[in-house]
Amino acid sequence: MAIPKYLAGNTVSMSWVSSGQTATTISVAIISGSETVVSSVAMTSSGNGHYYANVTLPATEGFYVREDLAVIDTKTYKVHKTIKITLQQVD
Repeated sequence: MAIPKYLAGNTVSMSWVSSGQTATTISVAIISGSETVVSSVAMTSSGNGHYYANVTLPATEGFYVREDLAVIDTKTYKVHKTIKITLQQVD
């Protein structure tokens, strides 16, 4: 699977789909290679189990981890995805 690439400093919409269960809280965090949280945002419900958050990405190029965290019926679910932040290249 390809690692998603984003431009440094941009704000992007990230989403979560919950099938059947309503989450108490859902958040998304961007974590650096040194395991420092550089951005964390609570997701907003847009209805029918769909959640979204507008996340401002780091301004520094590199690999990061996107961590989605959801609490459903007192159980915590985490999803980790590697992302790459790139600088805009001008010719």
